[in-house]
Amino acid sequence: MNLIGLMFRRFRLGLLGVLLLSVASAGLTVQVMAFVNERLIQDPMDLETALPYFAGLLAAQFLVATLAQIWMTTLGHRLVYELRRTLVKRVLDTDLEHLETLGPARILASLGSDTGHLTSAFIGLPTALYGVVLNLGGFAYLAWLSPPLFQATLAWMALTVAVAWMLLRRTHARVERAREVEDRLYADYQAVIEGRKELALNRERARRLYEEDFERDAIAGRNEETRADLYNGLNENWANTMILGVIGLCFFLAQGAGWADTGVATTYALTLLFLRTPLAGLVTAVPGLIGGSVALAKLKSLEFPEYSPTFKVRGWQPPATWTRLELDSVTYRYPGNEGEDGFGVGPLHLDLRRGETVFLIGGNGSGKSTFARLLTGLYRPHGGEIRLDGVPIGETRRAGFRRLFAAVFADFHLFQRLLGPDGFEADAADARSWLETLALADKVAIDGGRLDDTRLSQGQRKRLALLLALLEERPILVLDEWAADQDPGFRRFFYTELLPRLKAAGKTVVAITHDEHYFHVADRVLKLDLGEIRETTIE
Repeated sequence: MNLIGLMFRRFRLGLLGVLLLSVASAGLTVQVMAFVNERLIQDPMDLETALPYFAGLLAAQFLVATLAQIWMTTLGHRLVYELRRTLVKRVLDTDLEHLETLGPARILASLGSDTGHLTSAFIGLPTALYGVVLNLGGFAYLAWLSPPLFQATLAWMALTVAVAWMLLRRTHARVERAREVEDRLYADYQAVIEGRKELALNRERARRLYEEDFERDAIAGRNEETRADLYNGLNENWANTMILGVIGLCFFLAQGAGWADTGVATTYALTLLFLRTPLAGLVTAVPGLIGGSVALAKLKSLEFPEYSPTFKVRGWQPPATWTRLELDSVTYRYPGNEGEDGFGVGPLHLDLRRGETVFLIGGNGSGKSTFARLLTGLYRPHGGEIRLDGVPIGETRRAGFRRLFAAVFADFHLFQRLLGPDGFEADAADARSWLETLALADKVAIDGGRLDDTRLSQGQRKRLALLLALLEERPILVLDEWAADQDPGFRRFFYTELLPRLKAAGKTVVAITHDEHYFHVADRVLKLDLGEIRETTIE
């Protein structure tokens, strides 16, 4: 099974130790059953001799089984922790383009649901493993006790396993379908949370989202999970019934057909009754193990890069004295749906000089945000070349190239931690000074290198995002429609005071904007139209 294979690759020695303990525990359990048969039923021992020995066997079995359970549970939770941390790191190492293709709902479903299923699987794995080992040991004892009865029992159990396997396959199929529904449910949750304003304005949209989309997906999930549980319940009851049936079969063959004496038949019955509980535990653990296997397959389908334990901060670094950044015939095209042509931008030509303030304008859908992602290295050009002082920015230089930029995108995320250059904690005095400049000192405080509150208006949140970008002290600042949510007074301050201050400090600013009243602040105004950049005269 994939789960055990994954665990074996991560904790080979630990899992081998657990297996040995489980085998020892199963062996001691078989010894207890053999002692009951040989010393308490067939050839009774003196109680004064038998009880201490029997108590010692029970104590040893309890100790070994407990150690195996603790060890296996500890390994399981360690593996879940490792999966969580490696999964998040793999997300952080994944290109933005691939993440956008997957969509946030699918990624969140894996981070939340799949890790939860894996946790349940590894919690149930010790019970399943112990059940497997104990049943193998128990049936080995039965084979030694009476080969003819064991052959009949084996044939009976083969029928049991065949039907159980058919039910397991149906359970697995239902679990897979339920997991597919979870992606849609997470998309519904995302729509409810992120679209709360629009849904509050349009209750008909809210009703249709709830009654048609969410209800459809919730009912589908409920039905698939119910069917999976029904098949598993059938499997569990089938196994219990067949265990009871094989006991009757053994007594019939022993007494009616003369295959064994009554003592052997009684021992068979006691052993099978004892094995019934671990077998039921094994069957009960199966849905969790199936869910874990489905979760692993789902994680694999995301096609994240292989796990790397470190963040690559070394390698090629842009020269501190760079003077010129060029986009030469850069093109990018989004894939179309169902054979349709996708949207594209380019060829883009741009010659950006250090210390310039450049405004970019263009209509909705002209590709301004795509341009910002290409400029900052978040998207890989499908054609053309980006050069820094004549040096092409290929794959080996892309990570270092991104270190030139700090940005506030239109769909920005506001972090609370304040970081300075090279990822160290930002200087508190600098942070407070910028809070004063951005007119936020009376609304937000800095506590332990973090913003104490970010529940502000959109315009104020954008100011905080700008604060974070400025504290990073990157040479190029990219602002996507930053001033759109500012009040008129602060918008005027931004264009007439803050941008000149940044220019005087040597910052290169690329601002996507529509504020034509302030075009005179820029060194150049560029227009993106039909996927191409043209320079516009400043009036």
